[in-house]
Amino acid sequence: MLKPTTSNTFFKKTQPVPILVINDREPEYEILWIVDSKINYQQVYKLLYKIIWLEYKDTKDEFKYISTTELTYATDLVSNFHIVYPANFRATK
Repeated sequence: MLKPTTSNTFFKKTQPVPILVINDREPEYEILWIVDSKINYQQVYKLLYKIIWLEYKDTKDEFKYISTTELTYATDLVSNFHIVYPANFRATK
């Protein structure tokens, strides 16, 4: 999960602040959309989704692979991703 932002040391540069959402008293950052999924055989959580964070556009942290366990509040985004990309990896029940 992302950590809170830190101040930028570059002159006249602004760093975007992600939108913070509180769910079950834990801070979470909003996901703009899911763009890919993959299986990672070296991790415990093998199914990963490549997401784009809201308010991180055009930064090095814009894209990130996260596990399905971190997407508990983004079930609509996961469903929409698999509607658009039915052949991509998906969680099994």
